[in-house]
Formats: sequence, C-alpha cells, structure tokens
Amino acid sequence: MVGRLSPILGSALSLALYSDLISGFVWIAGGGVVGNVTLQRADYSGNRWRISNVAVKKEFRRQGIARGLMMAALEEIELRGGGWAVLQVRTDNSVGRDLYRALGFSDVCQEGVWKLPLVPSQLPTPSDTVALQPLSGFAGRARLDLDRAAQTALAQWAEPIVAANYRTSLASVFMEGLSRFTDIRPLRRWGAWQDGRLDGQLEVRRGGVSHNLRFAVRPEARGKLEETLVSHGLRSLSDAPARSVVVKHSADHAEGVEALERFGFRASRILLTMRRRFAE
Repeated sequence: MVGRLSPILGSALSLALYSDLISGFVWIAGGGVVGNVTLQRADYSGNRWRISNVAVKKEFRRQGIARGLMMAALEEIELRGGGWAVLQVRTDNSVGRDLYRALGFSDVCQEGVWKLPLVPSQLPTPSDTVALQPLSGFAGRARLDLDRAAQTALAQWAEPIVAANYRTSLASVFMEGLSRFTDIRPLRRWGAWQDGRLDGQLEVRRGGVSHNLRFAVRPEARGKLEETLVSHGLRSLSDAPARSVVVKHSADHAEGVEALERFGFRASRILLTMRRRFAE
C-alpha cells in the first residue's frame, strides 16, 4: 500500500516506518505468498518485540513453514538487539503452542473475552452475597492498589498497570458525573471493603454496541466475592437498553471464570501470552 503512493514517497515511508517500527517476513511458494509473520517493536527502547500474524495457507501447513518464519523473526529480533520476544496464541491452538514452546517460549498469562447475548430476566442468587458500596471517583488510589494485587507479576510484565490512569482530578470526577447525568455511556463503580481495604471492585459501562463489565478481586478474597460482583453488574443493567454484555478478564482467575459461566457468559476468545528471552 505504501509502495503504491509513489516510488519516492513509498520508499521513504517504508524506511521511516517499517524498517524500524514494524517489519516481517513472507514465505513464497508457487509464485505467491503462502505464509507470513509480522514483527513490531513493543516499546520505545526496542527491548521487547511483538510477533504477530503468524499464518500459513491451509494447503501448505505441516511443511515447516511456520517454524521457518518464526526462526527468521527470532533471528531478526536478536540482530536488532532485542531482549524479549512476545506473542499471543489462542489457547485452543495446540499446534501453535507446541511450536512456540519448542522454540523456547514460556507461558506468561491468559486473557479472555466473555460474552452474554442479553441480560437474563431471572438471575440466580449469588452464594457469596456481600454488601457492595458505590465507589467515588476519588477512590483511585484504592483501585490501583487492588488491581496491582489482583494481577500476577507476569501479567503486569505483559501489560503494565499505569498509575496515571488512576489519578483523580476534579475534571475526571466531573466527566464521570456528566456521563451519568446525560446517560451517555455512563460508568458506575462499586466496591467491597474489608477492614478499610478494598478487596473487590466492579465497573459497569452502559451503552454503545455492548455493555462492558469489569471486576477484580484481591487474592485473599477469591472465592468470596466473584458471584456477587457479576450478579450486581448484571442487575445494574436490568433497565438498560437490550445489548450484549462483554467482559475482558484474566483466564487465570479460576473463581472469576466460574462466576461468569454460572451467569451464562461464554468465552469467545482466550489468548495465551508467551515470551522468549534472548541471551544478554
């Protein structure tokens, strides 16, 4: 696409954008491209590189093409001084997982997306009923502490928690209040407190293509809060427009997954993040 702009502009953009920020390899057979792998720098320092779009045409699979593309990608990362290669693979892709492990990749964490077509009119009563309190926009520090505790060190390595996203300002509190007042994708939060510590939190954003629900539970409180959080989130949507409900959640949080499935959510995609370190 860039090359078609013009010989000069296309070449300049290719050098400026693709040679450093994004690149990759293709496998050509029978006069056409039958395999592909993409490389992308995952941080400004170039220490981490993301491998994606590993694909081989169906009729050319099981011929070592994916391995060849991966070897070329790993050699390129090492040539550029990268320290880590990171990729994601669907958990139901056993062939891909086996290949990456054979190439030295290890598991980091699992992240999934769960969907519920519609909020059911009848919801089961949670077995772990706990009192939830509304969370104000000024609870940013407590929410940050909970999210850091709820995610493993490896999960935070894969996707660092940015403290700036939790900073409270009068402007952010005003905007959240305005969204609730105007009912334009309003965001509401609830929390479960124990001895002055936030052990669980729930966020519900209504509207748009789908409603979005997010929850987190401190490790010490797992198995005690999940059903209450999911149930409360769905009940808060009982008067909302009929939409699907989407939850992005750690698949390593077994109690959370069980709660989602109990209320009818089904996984639409679960991705396993893997990484490989290069010798220093």
